[in-house]
Amino acid sequence: MEMEEIEELLTETYAAGKEDGVQPEPEDRLAAFEESRSIRLPGEYRELLARFGPLRFAEPTIHGLKEQEWAYPPGMELIADYRSQGALEPDLQLFPIGGFGDGDLLVLQPGGAVYRLYHDGYDDSPLEKIVDDMPTMLGELSKFMLDVYRAMKEQNKV
Repeated sequence: MEMEEIEELLTETYAAGKEDGVQPEPEDRLAAFEESRSIRLPGEYRELLARFGPLRFAEPTIHGLKEQEWAYPPGMELIADYRSQGALEPDLQLFPIGGFGDGDLLVLQPGGAVYRLYHDGYDDSPLEKIVDDMPTMLGELSKFMLDVYRAMKEQNKV
């Protein structure tokens, strides 16, 4: 799935959650974050941040730059630790983009799948595949969030 396919859904989701104060990340801040860490944000993650902002309406959350300031370094350290232990393939590119309430990380294989990366206590692998691509996950989260929003709106009519 491509980001364009869920653009209307994301627009509706972010409009419904506007009271959370979520704003798109300015290009200069995105570029400064990348430059300060000598990285390039994965395209689909960068596009979400630039066009809509972080996603905090449902779990897992997707970090904005403010959260990445503190979350990115330990996320990359955890990935490196798992690689050094042989728990992750050495050539598998992973980028932390968010998290779960229990401390597990949401990681993206740039241009590919989205995974849950367990911060501790795993069986065969610390990675659990969630979906094949980020737009699919964003679509599912958006639909869930809109269903909850509509149900709450209906409940308040009573």
